[in-house]
Amino acid sequence: MLYYLSQRVLEWSKGTAWADHLSALRLFKYITFRSAGAAVTALALSWGLGAITIAWLKRLKFGQEYADKAEVGGSLAMRLLSKKGTPTMGGILIVLALNLTTLLWAQCNTLVQLTLLSVVVLTGLGFYDDYAKIIQQSAGGTRAAVKLWVQTALALFIGVYLWLMPPPTSQLITEIMVPFYKFPVATGAGLIGLGLTWLTIVGFSNAVNLTDGLDGLAIGCTLIVSVVFVVLTYLAGNRELAEYLQIPHVVGAG
Repeated sequence: MLYYLSQRVLEWSKGTAWADHLSALRLFKYITFRSAGAAVTALALSWGLGAITIAWLKRLKFGQEYADKAEVGGSLAMRLLSKKGTPTMGGILIVLALNLTTLLWAQCNTLVQLTLLSVVVLTGLGFYDDYAKIIQQSAGGTRAAVKLWVQTALALFIGVYLWLMPPPTSQLITEIMVPFYKFPVATGAGLIGLGLTWLTIVGFSNAVNLTDGLDGLAIGCTLIVSVVFVVLTYLAGNRELAEYLQIPHVVGAG
């Protein structure tokens, strides 16, 4: 949103007395500037909404009554401070900060749209899982088969959608690349690419799902992985750096 607004203002001011005063808006063209702005915005949203979200979840009594492993093991600290009733659905805060920040700072394209779609769908699945555990008092939450079907449908939709896009976007599915080798090891391999897409989305979403449950564990792992993804995405979106490092150049990744 901010990118398109800044470019519209620059176009409007071109040839007017305002042009020099608004020249700083050219910074919105640079990925580094927008990435920094997005990071600061996400941090501010997390700080500003964190306490409010936790208090709101506590008022709604969205907490799971489970015995912590340390408490079961007899830890003195955990006996003094039980974690029963700790608010769940904290992913609401993460997804809210992520989506708002992306909508504000990103230069929208197919890759961004599909990424946000996957976030929204998997968030909805996670929300329903927590809802089933807390409101409906279902011990196991959403059945594993339901989770796999939703994740599979999402993965196949994204894979097929990219496959049907014109090149170079469709090559994300039809060309199989390996790290540090500049040429694809297979071309026209749409079915293999579709399978890898399914494995990636279903595997990663369940990796987070299985990790979640201890304080800060899921978000801690997510932060570590996200930093790596940020670096790789930046490199893949830059043609010169991608060629130098022999990694696939992904048009629009930046």
